[in-house]
Amino acid sequence: MYRPIRRTAAALALGGVLAGCGDFLEGPGLTTNPNAPTSATTDHLYHAAQLTQFLFHEGDVARMSSIFVQQMAGIGNQLIGRGRYGLSDQDLAASMDALYLGGGLVDLREIQSRAAANNDRVYAGIAKVWEAYTMGMAASLWGDLPYSEAANPEIRTPQFDDQAQIYATVQGVLDDAISDLGSGQGRGPGAVDVVYGGDAARWMAAAYTLKARFYMHWVEAQGSSGTHNGQDPAQLAQTACGGNCVQKALDAARNGISGPANDLVFPHGATPGEENLWYQFMFVARQGQITAGRVLVDLLKERNDPRLAEFFDPVDGEIIGSDPGERDASPLNRAGRGAAGFSQPQVTYAENQLILAEAQYRLGSAGAALTHLNNARAAVTLPALGGLGGDALLREIALEKYVALFQNIEAWNDYKRLCMPVLQPASGTEVIGRILYSDNEKNVNPNVPGEGNLVRNDNDPRSCQ
Repeated sequence: MYRPIRRTAAALALGGVLAGCGDFLEGPGLTTNPNAPTSATTDHLYHAAQLTQFLFHEGDVARMSSIFVQQMAGIGNQLIGRGRYGLSDQDLAASMDALYLGGGLVDLREIQSRAAANNDRVYAGIAKVWEAYTMGMAASLWGDLPYSEAANPEIRTPQFDDQAQIYATVQGVLDDAISDLGSGQGRGPGAVDVVYGGDAARWMAAAYTLKARFYMHWVEAQGSSGTHNGQDPAQLAQTACGGNCVQKALDAARNGISGPANDLVFPHGATPGEENLWYQFMFVARQGQITAGRVLVDLLKERNDPRLAEFFDPVDGEIIGSDPGERDASPLNRAGRGAAGFSQPQVTYAENQLILAEAQYRLGSAGAALTHLNNARAAVTLPALGGLGGDALLREIALEKYVALFQNIEAWNDYKRLCMPVLQPASGTEVIGRILYSDNEKNVNPNVPGEGNLVRNDNDPRSCQ
């Protein structure tokens, strides 16, 4: 949990207790607390929304995703069970709740409404990018979700939209965001935006990379035949992409993040309450429960990849990884990816280049694909590759992306699409493909779909085993 949020919750709880003390002290300056406002400004809402989104994209779901694709290994307490896919509908309930409340969709829509009333299209555009980013990623995790009827106070039990329709809506929201950001109208959040400082051009590039990411989520479905979950994956992909998913991804990525300096990262600092969430979990809250995964460590060693030492610290002079639930191994590097002040990359130049590489490969342009792959490698001082084509080229693109997306939820989405690297399921016959709906939602909303034996979402029709 992100500590400033805990302190806020504590302050609110204390305020509730004190509210029952009677009215013997009243009047201006006595009962009006400047530190406990009864309404929030747009900047306050935006600040809270950022914190909530950091928690969602960098917290529990990111840790689980890294364990599922064996970048990390759960070796202690409940993480052993989760690493073997023993999830319940309570485990990630807070993450699902955060999609909508306490800085989620409700607040993001309120920011958009206020910004529109003030003709501040830049502010509205940034809030729309956050909405699309979160709802698109959420649909990749849960599949069908409340969206079209969500954030409406008059609808107590919203319907669940089909996953493909959510993606189509998200693409439309990103288009609107790009139009708003390009308008130059409004002041935007300025310094309240701790990601880009309100820079509309950088947010616009991130929006294009997100568009490309979400188009790529449907590539395998578009190429599928037959049925999956009782539906035609190719038809669903047409709905989600509105055309050829690969070509649309290529077109969007061409306008995406143009260099590492423009990466969308979540900033952190060493001050208590501002630390990287991985640091807080691994070195403060739950020491010894999660460690380096053998698959990633072995791959980095095989490639002579300089990121091995950036990612992990040695144990007895050697960096080692663990299979799921097996042994204590290397922790995150406390001066690198595990540092309290490490700012976590989320949507990046490397991802954008590798989307371009895969899209060009799939469209038959192996030379262009190799160029983009080598652009991503050059950014981390890896030597250029040459003479690659066919399956070998796709494999190198997939493996580079697996490393580049370390600690990112998107690594799990890529594995479900590409089945690379080759993983041995930690339990059963298949690597987990989705997470369960929150028990909180099940308890209050009769529209929650039955999950039965559903193990993969509509955009993931292919089994990797």
